Amino acid sequence: MKYEKTEDFSFLFDNDHYIYKIEEDNEIVNIYIKSSPHSCSCPNCGAESRELHSTYERTIQDTPLRGKQTYLHANVYKYECNNPECSQKVFTEPLPLAKTSSVRTDALNQFILGVSLFLSNEGASKVLSLLGVTISNDTIQRLYDKIEFVDNPDIEEIGVDDVAIRKGQNYATAIYDLKTHQLIALLEGRDGKTFREWLKDHKKIRLVTRDRASAYASAINDILPECIQVADRFHLLQNMIDRLKDIFKEEMPAEIFIKDGDILETPPEKICSLKKPDEKVLSTIEYDNSPPKNPDGSTLDYDNKNRDPNSKQYKESMEKSKKNRI
Repeated sequence: MKYEKTEDFSFLFDNDHYIYKIEEDNEIVNIYIKSSPHSCSCPNCGAESRELHSTYERTIQDTPLRGKQTYLHANVYKYECNNPECSQKVFTEPLPLAKTSSVRTDALNQFILGVSLFLSNEGASKVLSLLGVTISNDTIQRLYDKIEFVDNPDIEEIGVDDVAIRKGQNYATAIYDLKTHQLIALLEGRDGKTFREWLKDHKKIRLVTRDRASAYASAINDILPECIQVADRFHLLQNMIDRLKDIFKEEMPAEIFIKDGDILETPPEKICSLKKPDEKVLSTIEYDNSPPKNPDGSTLDYDNKNRDPNSKQYKESMEKSKKNRI
């Protein structure tokens, strides 16, 4: 098979942009791009313009390549609108890969949010730095703050669950669209009050999946009595495991004794065996087990509990012992 070298990188962006230079070192990859067409439509009136006003370079951080920080340097055109009735005199050509004034591509923002969903902001910032993304924990929080929940009053199937804003202290009620799996509402608390008010504006709901929280069940029964309530698979499995544990506790003893593959009805007798040293091994060792002698031939006795009952330290120690016993 014959292979041919290609320099077409349009799959990275689109057909209207191409790469004209790449610089790379041990830590950073710089990719320089520009647009192929020399015309653009005015965002205000839609008129096509080829009148070039100026150019400037826009630097945008992109998803990392091979673990290296990757930056796109886009040569962006500014055009003059030829429509005399249009109030927009000068406009900038849009970039399909990043929003206006954004310093990161849309793909990178999605990548950051995907990693930070499972970590704290500070932890995500450190992990992302290892992957080749430079971002602070405050910036991650600002990305979260920009997320908009688009509610749908005509929704028919939802999922409800409680989520921890701060575990053990603050909780919220999350509502999802079962068809698109998108978060459409995040309500304060998990006692069912805010969820009850939310249901009043969504009377078309006919199916709700929820956990075992009685607050959610009560709110659904009061506002939408005809609605079908479904317990999700996790809690069904959890109910079954809890029930099996109760059965095992009732039917099985607290202790089971097994000997030689057989289950004993009574505890086995404890056997204490003393292993004697090997005489052959001892015979090869030269040692003297006789007590030490004084120069006069008498036995030298050692007292490892030598203490003076009249010393201050001994008396204080005894006083503390008495207080502890009391």
